[in-house]
Amino acid sequence: MYLLLIGTPSLERFLEIIEQEDEAQWKELKGLLVDRTSNINVVASLALSTCASFLTTSGPTDIANWSHPVPYLCILAGSVLATLSVLSGVGLLGFINTIRPNTVKEMQSSNLKFALTITLLMMPFLCLFASGLASVTGCLGAVWFGNSTWARTGVTVGFAWFITMIFVIFGSLY
Repeated sequence: MYLLLIGTPSLERFLEIIEQEDEAQWKELKGLLVDRTSNINVVASLALSTCASFLTTSGPTDIANWSHPVPYLCILAGSVLATLSVLSGVGLLGFINTIRPNTVKEMQSSNLKFALTITLLMMPFLCLFASGLASVTGCLGAVWFGNSTWARTGVTVGFAWFITMIFVIFGSLY
């Protein structure tokens, strides 16, 4: 899935680019990987600072109960996952900058190395996605533990729409 998000339609196409040994296509693919990973790192860093601000401040109204343990733990988990996204993104950037087509061919000989490489390619995006999901769950939990029925109704409708959009987005990627 991550390979689709970086511009190659499939893992097979990624391997085809490597096997063709076309230097121009290889540089273009590496540049695309670096750009997308850098963008994910910027977004994860922003998510991390947002989580930190939610964890250190109290809400101004009683619509959301930020002092309840569930929202606090969810936003803390979102912060940890955003940190993992940034760290894995930095590691991925270092890996991408040193990788050569021969390195990928060597990785294909070992299923473990190949699986670990594909996992490294997916980690920044997946950690950022999980961070966003945990933070949104924390915000929803804070409203649910608050004192406003209208806010609970709005959050329920909004969350249903959010889940529907996730299914639509991921469904369209396949």
